[in-house]
Amino acid sequence: MGKRRSICRGSIVLRGKKPVLVLGVDGPECLVVQLINTNPPYHRSDVDLGGSGLLLRNRIARAARVARVARSALRRMAADIGPAAEADVLRVEAAVQREMMLQTGEQISAGTIRSSWRPPKWGGCGRKIGGAPSD
Repeated sequence: MGKRRSICRGSIVLRGKKPVLVLGVDGPECLVVQLINTNPPYHRSDVDLGGSGLLLRNRIARAARVARVARSALRRMAADIGPAAEADVLRVEAAVQREMMLQTGEQISAGTIRSSWRPPKWGGCGRKIGGAPSD
C-alpha cells in the first residue's frame, strides 16, 4: 500500500463531486479555484489549462470562483496524480488578483468616478456653429 500524499499547492482534488485546483494551504483551510469543462460561454476570468498535463486537458480554471474551504472537505482524485505545473498555478493566481481588482471597481457606486462623456443639458441649445459671435 502506497503512502497517501497530502494536499499541497497545485493539487487537483475533488470538492464534493467537482474538481478544484488548490492555490494555497493555510493550516486547516485551502484556497481553491473551480475547474470547469471548456464549454462556452467563457468568462473574463477563465484561464485555459488545456496545454497542461493529462488531468487538466480540456479544463478551464474560473478565477471568479475562488473559495476558502476546510481541508477535510477535499478528497484526492487518485494516489498517483501529481500537482499541476507551477507556471499554471501562477497564471491562475494572476487571474484571481486581476478579477478581484475588477470586481472592486465594479462595486463603486454610480457617479463616484466622473465620466468624460456628458449628455446634453436640459434647456441648452448646444454649441454655436458659424455666424457672428453672440454677446
